[in-house]
Amino acid sequence: MMIKPITLQIDADVADAFNRASSSQQQAMQTIVSLWLKHMVQPDNLEVITQEIRQEAAVNGLTTSILENLLKDD
Repeated sequence: MMIKPITLQIDADVADAFNRASSSQQQAMQTIVSLWLKHMVQPDNLEVITQEIRQEAAVNGLTTSILENLLKDD
């Protein structure tokens, strides 16, 4: 699979949380966003998409509690 960078405008708090995350957590988040965008351009069953994202997040160590900690206000 070929990978290309893109630029997205996102909420400053989310960007700050991403920048504070470890490299493995950043990779997990990038994978999740990539999967989400892929499915946005190729619509599929929402439950299938959600399950794929959960599985990929778990494989990359991005648990619900880690994500919540990254996104909560300091």
